[in-house]
Amino acid sequence: MYIAICDDEKIYRSEIESLIDEYFSGKNFDYVCRQFSCGKELADDAQIYDIVFLDIEMEEMSGIETARALNRKNRHTVIFIITAYHKYLDDAMDLNVFRYIDKPINKDRFFKGLEKAIALIDNSDFTFKTVNNELITISKNDIICVEVMKKKVTVSTVDGDYISREKMDFFRKNLTASYFAVPHKSYIVNFNYVKKFRRNEIELKGNHIIAIAPKKQAEIKNQFMSFIGEDYGN
Repeated sequence: MYIAICDDEKIYRSEIESLIDEYFSGKNFDYVCRQFSCGKELADDAQIYDIVFLDIEMEEMSGIETARALNRKNRHTVIFIITAYHKYLDDAMDLNVFRYIDKPINKDRFFKGLEKAIALIDNSDFTFKTVNNELITISKNDIICVEVMKKKVTVSTVDGDYISREKMDFFRKNLTASYFAVPHKSYIVNFNYVKKFRRNEIELKGNHIIAIAPKKQAEIKNQFMSFIGEDYGN
């Protein structure tokens, strides 16, 4: 596993690397951690990173701009934004940003986020059958949402839509990672693709507007707040 830390302040780069080392201490896990002092240096690096910790406010190339460049190289890179400012949340929602980590860094929250990121990277492939009897195998995290309408189940992915032969119960049983949620009996959504979250609906990439059932609004809000960061504000 390759991990990158990008911050123009050495004190934070060293703190994050120290926390990463502490997290993996005693675990049988191979990883390489590299530090970068500016976004352009990271964006120009040929290595594809599994996890990236990005400061949001850097000179020459901001964390948001760097995240866009990383997305173009590999959409599966798990990106953490390290910041003392939440005003960039809307911009980050348009990108593959996995978590906000506040400065000063809370160790327990950092470890929980890292644990979930590793689970996401280890995400297994998923196979389902279409109405044309084709077998489709994709990464679970490439699924944006699953929708059932008039008994027709549509699986929307980053590479296109498929009409599934499987029933909705099949997807509920198999899509159980923490980034999946069921806001309505007709939908399963992947929080990694949320553009806007409102009390009664979720807007996903690909212009999907998903209604949240009234009885599930508090539950889905709490699940989403936990996803973007356990201690993130209300």
